[in-house]
Amino acid sequence: MEACKPTVTHTRLLSLKVDVDTHDGMRDGVPRLLEIFQQEDVKATFFLSFGPDNAGKAILNIFREKGFLKKMLKTKAPSLYGLRTILSGTLLPARPIATKFPDFVRQIEAEGHECEIHAWDHRYWQDHIEIMSLENIENHFRKAHEAYLDILGHPARAVAAPSWKITEHVIAVEAKMGLVYASDLRGGPPCFLMTDAGVSSPLQIPTTGPCLEELLTQGIKEEAAWVNAIAESAERTPWPVIALHAEVEGGPYAAFLKKLLKTLRNRSFTMVTLGTMAEILKEHSEKSGEPLPVRRLSRTTLPGRAGWVSTSSPLKTEGVP
Repeated sequence: MEACKPTVTHTRLLSLKVDVDTHDGMRDGVPRLLEIFQQEDVKATFFLSFGPDNAGKAILNIFREKGFLKKMLKTKAPSLYGLRTILSGTLLPARPIATKFPDFVRQIEAEGHECEIHAWDHRYWQDHIEIMSLENIENHFRKAHEAYLDILGHPARAVAAPSWKITEHVIAVEAKMGLVYASDLRGGPPCFLMTDAGVSSPLQIPTTGPCLEELLTQGIKEEAAWVNAIAESAERTPWPVIALHAEVEGGPYAAFLKKLLKTLRNRSFTMVTLGTMAEILKEHSEKSGEPLPVRRLSRTTLPGRAGWVSTSSPLKTEGVP
């Protein structure tokens, strides 16, 4: 846990959100990230995929998602993720992700990081969330939570949707799960989402700014430019959350991560887990008397990212079209 919990007077808090999407990311990327974080004395929040690695099925998005092929080419996906991952769930069988490496899951918590749920089947969610029924979403969460509980012995406190994609069905399920917070959105302020049916989400703490793969897809090739883009975005954001991926910063871009962490520290950021940020947000709201905003779920597109992501927008004012 954090040696010193920041107070609400801090104005430069920042959280690192690590998504683990693949078998190899769990096996190779997580230990490497843990080593880097230990060296840099940083605590992060890991969101794990627990079920099968069906990453190879992403190839179908070439035909159904505009911009996907560009992303694959610009990020050099085969070399970034490895041939085994590129074929996982298609020509080669899908391998389990977090359930295959329970010792690594427990190590994340043992070293003071936060460990939460990203997905059961990351690829299935990413490709089918728009048509997933309420029952299907409940089943997805049930399997992930059962695996989580079996390994760690306590319930998860938070979730983060694969590829930042949710629907109102997801909000309805999350509202019943007793979560402390969720991190499903891109951009916008920390908030509560209100569905058309009047269901309120857990506290949402959005990811802010670009992630490295998006910068690569935009054709930005210089390491210094990556670091500056992410750090400068964080400086413009009241509650910055930087997205990392075990397969990327825990893989061939580990050196970039080390430089990024040093830059963030030099710019006077205090890095805390998302769980700590959630506590501070609620404390700040109570002391200031300013409630966190209630907003509605919406969608947006981002430079360097194929397809849509979930975000929030203001509720419609009564009488205003």
